[in-house]
Amino acid sequence: MLGLLRFGLWLARLPGQATALNISRWVAAVLYRLNVDVVGIARINIASCLPQLSESERESLCRERLTQMVLLFFEFAQLAHWSEHKLLDQIHDMQGKALLDEAYASGRGVVLLVPHLGNWELFCAFLGAHYNFAALYAPPKLASLESLMLNARQRFRGELFPIDTGGMRSLLRVLKQGKLVAILPDQVPERSAGVYADFFGQPALTMTLIHRLLNKNDPVVLMGTVERVMQASGFGYKVCVERLVDDIEGADAQTCCAVMNKSIERAVLRAPDQYQWEYKRFKRPPVKGVGDRYRRQ
Repeated sequence: MLGLLRFGLWLARLPGQATALNISRWVAAVLYRLNVDVVGIARINIASCLPQLSESERESLCRERLTQMVLLFFEFAQLAHWSEHKLLDQIHDMQGKALLDEAYASGRGVVLLVPHLGNWELFCAFLGAHYNFAALYAPPKLASLESLMLNARQRFRGELFPIDTGGMRSLLRVLKQGKLVAILPDQVPERSAGVYADFFGQPALTMTLIHRLLNKNDPVVLMGTVERVMQASGFGYKVCVERLVDDIEGADAQTCCAVMNKSIERAVLRAPDQYQWEYKRFKRPPVKGVGDRYRRQ
């Protein structure tokens, strides 16, 4: 299986952006027609989080989301095989780099929150070209895939640490050295490692890791996204770094998580089709076994 995946990624590196987009649209249409599980999960999340949309608007968003989801396979293949120069050349717009430079120069360390929006994998190449950085990752369920994932992401001089006790110690060390840490803030943590905070009006178990890092190291916390920008020749990317919607310095864990989720919402509403709606964001409801909206998915 691993060999087939490696071969698939090797092939997927070949198409240009326009061809990759066309293939992704075709594959997405097939997935939608087959009504695979990710379609149902995306429908549930979109209906829960964006109730102001009509049914036809939600279905249209769901179909477009599938295209964006398939594109991620081509983008990961590019991350694994394209040169750093070729990857960075796809970034046509950069907003907030001065803000990130200032935070990095402060010596306090930087926590960059990178939600599952657009081509978040491209941040590995972008950050590696400008900063000393590290990132946390969740080991895949198939252990054989871990080396494939790490090799692709570590090509650009970054350090990757698993989400465990040793990884946390390494993360704190990196921040104490005044470096940058990238964290995916919208992953569902264990109940012991999170609190419930609203995400688009829904209670979502949200990691308290950022609050713990603030208490121990006092880093600068910023939000970062890599959005796809559609063009006649295919698409390019826009990097956006921005402050959170409110200051979280000195805030308690509940407030910190609420501000973090509101900041993610702001980014999602800029490009709702690029958000990972097929992820079971609400899979751990406040009451165990009650109201599990994904139980049939």
